[in-house]
Amino acid sequence: MTMTAERQMELTLPMVPDIEIAAARAAGNMARELGMSAERIDEMAHAIIEACINAREHSGCADQRIYLRFVGTFQGDGNPRVDIWISDHGRGFDVEEARSRRQKLGPSYKRGRGIQLMQAHMDEVEISSSAEGTTVHMVKYEKRS
Repeated sequence: MTMTAERQMELTLPMVPDIEIAAARAAGNMARELGMSAERIDEMAHAIIEACINAREHSGCADQRIYLRFVGTFQGDGNPRVDIWISDHGRGFDVEEARSRRQKLGPSYKRGRGIQLMQAHMDEVEISSSAEGTTVHMVKYEKRS
């Protein structure tokens, strides 16, 4: 495969049911172009879907939009890397409180695993949230030897 320049994509999607599928497909197409494996793309898609659902269900934003940015690059070893930013203009939340609440609910509780799922499927996850909105920045690397 020939190395290509950085790939970028920005999307603004309405907060409607199943829109997260469009976001995951768009990122997956970019990652596939960069040569990322199907397994890594599936993991990334799962995290994107979870982040978009969280924005739709919990943000309370007036504009009812999800803002996405995908950047695909190559690491120093030539393997692909995809950075993903998913943002909303909602009311925000206390990230640490959400993590501790999840721990208190215990394993039998079926909801509230979004942050855990994103962290399990991505190589890096950073969440910043304030009264002006929330941004989830996630990174997926291809790890070939």
